[in-house]
Amino acid sequence: MPSAKDASLKAGLGGAFSYFRLGRPMRRESMLGGGKLPSYEKLAGYVFFTATGEEFEPDKVNRDRWFIGKSRLYDVFLIYSDDVDELKDMALTLDAARKLSRGQRNRLVFAPTKYVEREFLHRYRITFQQLPFEIYEAVEKLER
Repeated sequence: MPSAKDASLKAGLGGAFSYFRLGRPMRRESMLGGGKLPSYEKLAGYVFFTATGEEFEPDKVNRDRWFIGKSRLYDVFLIYSDDVDELKDMALTLDAARKLSRGQRNRLVFAPTKYVEREFLHRYRITFQQLPFEIYEAVEKLER
């Protein structure tokens, strides 16, 4: 603004303009509606975006390795199934942790639970996050 008294205002604000085309909103309520658990891909997109704030790329998902994407800081994994009986037996175990991608990057792992000590997680650069609480509420409703 040329007529401003403050020097920084006179110089302008600088910066840049970005345009984004947004998809449908991700809401926990709609994701867990309809009397069933969300698909692997749907939950993967939700946890990846909420944990990293970065865009989820479904084509990067490798379910055999539980890999759902790479952010600036982490390789992100999701140990999950939309089958209630399978989900009950899933956890981050020593075997599962050792099979995650190797290398120098930190790993962020979402799972129902973990059977691994904190020291082991630290040594393998793994941050564990439990699945969103609403998943367990949905499981309880489905079992009634």
